[in-house]
Amino acid sequence: MTLAMDLSTAVRSRASYRELVLAVYQAPGSEQETNSIEWKGTVDLAEKRWQAEMGRQVLGMANRDAETAGTVLGGCGYILLGVSPSQLPGTLVYDTDKIESWISAYVGQPPNAPEWMPTYVHVHDKDVLVLTVEPPRNGHPAWPCRKEYLVDPRSAGADPKPATREGALYVRHKASTREATAADIEMLSRRTAGARKRIGRVSLLLAPESRAVALDIGPDAVTTWADREREALKPPPPREPEKSEATSIKLSDLPESSPLRVLVGMSSVLEAAMQANVMAAKTLGLESDPRTPEQYDKEVDEYISKASKALPGVLLKGCQARGLGRTAFVVRNDTDDPIDGLLIEVRISVKGVMALHEDEIPNAEMPDRPVILGMARRSRLDYLGGLGYPSLLAPSLRMPAIDPIRRVRIDNSNSVVLTFDPLALYPEDTAELEEVWLFANPALAGTRLIAEWSARSRDASGVLRQTLEIEIDPIVRTVNELLAEVEEPADDED
Repeated sequence: MTLAMDLSTAVRSRASYRELVLAVYQAPGSEQETNSIEWKGTVDLAEKRWQAEMGRQVLGMANRDAETAGTVLGGCGYILLGVSPSQLPGTLVYDTDKIESWISAYVGQPPNAPEWMPTYVHVHDKDVLVLTVEPPRNGHPAWPCRKEYLVDPRSAGADPKPATREGALYVRHKASTREATAADIEMLSRRTAGARKRIGRVSLLLAPESRAVALDIGPDAVTTWADREREALKPPPPREPEKSEATSIKLSDLPESSPLRVLVGMSSVLEAAMQANVMAAKTLGLESDPRTPEQYDKEVDEYISKASKALPGVLLKGCQARGLGRTAFVVRNDTDDPIDGLLIEVRISVKGVMALHEDEIPNAEMPDRPVILGMARRSRLDYLGGLGYPSLLAPSLRMPAIDPIRRVRIDNSNSVVLTFDPLALYPEDTAELEEVWLFANPALAGTRLIAEWSARSRDASGVLRQTLEIEIDPIVRTVNELLAEVEEPADDED
């Protein structure tokens, strides 16, 4: 359909009615009617045949499938009399009470009839009648025709079949209204009995302090850290030996009252102590750094390689230890009815975002940093460390590994999709869903993610769709910050 107007919402105001009439009038002659809009050119509602025809059209709009009708014009149906594409003949104006009585003879009277309303619109000095049929809803019954109308047999080319039949069900199909088929009756039965309760008034909220964290764990960030770490591990250049021009002074050559005699005596004591320390170190087996520069370079290379592989996981673990990226959702039943099998799905269609469950965050650790060349000491007893120590617990007494029970499925393949396990909620009840950890690209720091969420349940029809904003921390966490030890909160003293 190519009508030049917004068809996403219902037409309610007089200005909108006028826009609808003009859109039909200005459409090309080849324009076709739809499941929601029907038009007639020259019509005189005082004639019984047109009263029967309008009753049939109103019933057809009211007997549509609720889900299909709801996608256009807010689910409403519109029947326009006195206008068609490229033609604006107008129609005679009658009192709306008369119009309602004429058509209600076929449609029925509330509350046992669909809701509809007549409205006249004045366009280009012509009057057009618009019949608005309210949207069909799940739980609505099938609306039958209340009166039969037979075509006057004296009319030229008259069809002996009735134009309307009492008790018949008329259903709108694309550009026409016809008597219900078997498939139509099944649809109307499902609409009536299978969906009396439609899901609605369910809220999804963020738990306090929930926000994503901006973190860079890409290859470039790891390479930058590795380059800086390698630079920091470069050994200092060897110091040149100090040249001493001092001459040795014998204690016996100095007068007993000379201050130098005291200083020389002290230096002799210090020298003796240093010699004693050297002898003790040799006794214990301590030696100076035994590594060659080549061995040290290899040790650094191995350390950088292992650390680069572990770094992304260590940073994720560092965020978790500080509570950064923790995101928890709270679902609330705002109705007076219990909800069973409530399924919540959250979708974040933004590139550069990743969600992880707690058990998916690696328990990674950085390897030991090499001691800078020239600063290490080795003991001849070091070989004892290679023997290892047996576990303090016998194998039968060790705690088995327990797989955590996850109540959320996470898909990071294209966009982030979180599907939470179904749950039951009492009326006005609230439940906190399984928490996840949200990590975002640094370029997204300080922005907000638009999360689209949906709710479905076993005991209600339809799907509720809404959006939720998730804040991303404006601070991009650095590697050094996340590698530092986590400070434990101090205990309050009485």
